Amino acid sequence: MRSRRSFRHPQKLPRNCASLSSCLRSLSCSLLLLGLCAVSTNAQAQSDIVTTKPYATLDRQSVTYRGPVASAEKDLPGSTAVIGMILPLKGPQQWEGKALLSAAQVAIEEEQSHGPLPDGRQLELVVRDESGPWGQASTEILRLFEQDHALVILTSANGASAHLAEQIANKISIPILTLSSDPSTTQANVPWLFRLGPSDADQARAFCHRFYSELGLKRVLLVVQTDHDGKTGAAAFEKEARAFDAAPPIRFELTGLAADSESFQETLKATEPEAIVVWADAPVADELLPLVRNTRRVTPVFLCRKAAQLDTRYVQTDSGAAKQQTQISEELFTVDSSEPVQISAHSQFGQLYFARTGTYPGLAARDTYDAVHMIAAALRSTGANRVLLRDFFASEGKFPRVEGRPPFDPAGNSLQAFTIVNLQAPGPIKPKP
Repeated sequence: MRSRRSFRHPQKLPRNCASLSSCLRSLSCSLLLLGLCAVSTNAQAQSDIVTTKPYATLDRQSVTYRGPVASAEKDLPGSTAVIGMILPLKGPQQWEGKALLSAAQVAIEEEQSHGPLPDGRQLELVVRDESGPWGQASTEILRLFEQDHALVILTSANGASAHLAEQIANKISIPILTLSSDPSTTQANVPWLFRLGPSDADQARAFCHRFYSELGLKRVLLVVQTDHDGKTGAAAFEKEARAFDAAPPIRFELTGLAADSESFQETLKATEPEAIVVWADAPVADELLPLVRNTRRVTPVFLCRKAAQLDTRYVQTDSGAAKQQTQISEELFTVDSSEPVQISAHSQFGQLYFARTGTYPGLAARDTYDAVHMIAAALRSTGANRVLLRDFFASEGKFPRVEGRPPFDPAGNSLQAFTIVNLQAPGPIKPKP
């Protein structure tokens, strides 16, 4: 019996297996139908999401830059023509802001003495402080535009502030004049921002031509402050050095002068550089120079514009005796305009500035003084119109130029010719009686 049962049992398996197989097929079909239903439900849900009104929308027309609007739409009401300035008036950089403000005040007073603009408006200077927490500069730039109704804004050499001003200017259409040397501010080729002095690339080109073409130097020490402006300038110099097929400069990065002073002096002794380039701000350069003179007294030092901007010495154009002059340890060098009219025209300004502050004007103060006079001359031609003022600066040939001041190129770069200049201590200046 057991053998028969064991023999018959396998014969029932195919019938059970067939039934099981049928069940599995039914289950598979059911799962497939459920899956198709889920896909259909998902598709329907996605379709519902697409058609549902979003939480918020972005007005494309309000953020799309379409160039200057019709010039008549930019005429400003009122009885004043406001020149705005965004400067550091507090904190560690306040000395810079105060120096630039004093230069602008001398210029605006001179312009006001000539009487009102042709439309009867009086020139006015309004200054706002960029110092403070993150976002302070952009807020104050907007206030210059919206509350103070500034026709143009001047910025310091701070590259971060210049970038903020550029971004705002490109959206709200207001011309910006800046002392910043960061070349990226004019790479967008949207001409609302105009650079008053040389860019980092201009300076690097002039330095490298002197070092490698004229003097044939092999060991150049590049001292870099590790902030945005320092790194940008150093990159421009290293790029230009490669274009001259020169040996890479010896790079020394300053994270904090107090902590790095000992290692910096050791680097000076070990590398014995033939020239030193300082790409830093003015306070760092002022602290750095005594260390250089204590260790490498006969090594010429070349300062970027930001490092030299508040140097309280006049500028004298470097002549053909450049090679001989570079051996004089007490002299410093930077890059500046090569036009004699630009340099000789500042004796009166120096006297007025000295009478106001008790100190001599530096390069940045001189450029600010020039800029205010240039803006005033432009306003006498254009009236209180931001678009026409931009056209004046953009070299479109619609208005006469300021005598002695070359125009800007279409991207906003200065068309002045730049060269190596020697910073020399001036003689005593006596205020006018």
